[in-house]
Amino acid sequence: MIAVRRFCSALAVSLSALHALVACAPVVPARVPPYVHNTPGAFVVVTDTEFDAGSFRLRFPRSWRVVILSPADAEKIHVAFVAPDGSMVALQQVDAEGPPVETYITLPDGQIVRIFIEPAAEPSPSFLAQARQLVASVRN
Repeated sequence: MIAVRRFCSALAVSLSALHALVACAPVVPARVPPYVHNTPGAFVVVTDTEFDAGSFRLRFPRSWRVVILSPADAEKIHVAFVAPDGSMVALQQVDAEGPPVETYITLPDGQIVRIFIEPAAEPSPSFLAQARQLVASVRN
């Protein structure tokens, strides 16, 4: 008799779990919504020390923050790499080279990237060296 009660109890729990699962099934979409595949803006991948915009990629120091400056619907990427002291290096894809005051890099595939280096009021001693390494690592 005890075995029958245990079986019935286990069956009731299993049926309750099955009922809960079936009740939640309509919550999960049957297919991926289109907005997931059509998210606007430039596609980027950021790891601990590497930034990949598809058209160019670079390495940055682990302690730096990555800030995407381009609007969500932009076709070209504009990104800043901010050092802990507030200094930053910004890169922006552009269509053509500008005045010689700014630094431009033309990548092997013809993409042009504009680079700004803006030290903080009191940059850390390592900032300029790290900024130079970051700029030197830009490639596609």
